[in-house]
Amino acid sequence: ISPCTPSKQSGNANSQDAFMDCLRTQMLITTLEKLPKFSGKSKQNVSNWLQEIQQTMNLFKLIDTEKLLYISLCLEDYAQYWFYDNKHLMLTWAILTQKLLETFESSGKAEIAFNRLSHYELDITQDARQYYFEVMKICKETNPFMDEASKLQYLKDGLKS
Repeated sequence: ISPCTPSKQSGNANSQDAFMDCLRTQMLITTLEKLPKFSGKSKQNVSNWLQEIQQTMNLFKLIDTEKLLYISLCLEDYAQYWFYDNKHLMLTWAILTQKLLETFESSGKAEIAFNRLSHYELDITQDARQYYFEVMKICKETNPFMDEASKLQYLKDGLKS
C-alpha cells in the first residue's frame, strides 16, 4: 500500500483529507529536496542555510517533530553522518538547531562579527532603517540567541560619535 493510498475509504470527507495530506507531504518533500543541502564543509554558512530551511518548514506549518523527521532530507556528507550519529540527542528542534550551530559554525566567524558589532557606527549615508537592519544582522551573526537588551545596547552604542 502506498502511503498516499488510503486502505479503506470511510466517506468522501476522510478520503479527501487523506488526499490533501498526501499532496502536502509530496509538495514538502519535493520542496526540501530542491533546497541546497548542508554538508558541513567549511565553505557553507550553517546559519544562513538553517534560516532558509526553517523558513521553508514554517511555510508548511510543520511542528517540531515533523521538522526533526524531515531534516535528514536536507543534509549530506559530514552533516548527515553527524546527524545520524547524534540523532538520539536531538529531542527537540531547538536542541537540533543549537547543536548544528555549535558544531558547524565557524568560531572565527563569530569573533569577526563581534568585532564588527563592537565598532559598528551609523554611517552618514545610512538611514535609520538601514542601520537597524545591519546591526540586527551582525547581532545574529555574533550570537543567534542574543537577548533583546544586548541588541538594543549595540544599537545605542553605534549612534555615539
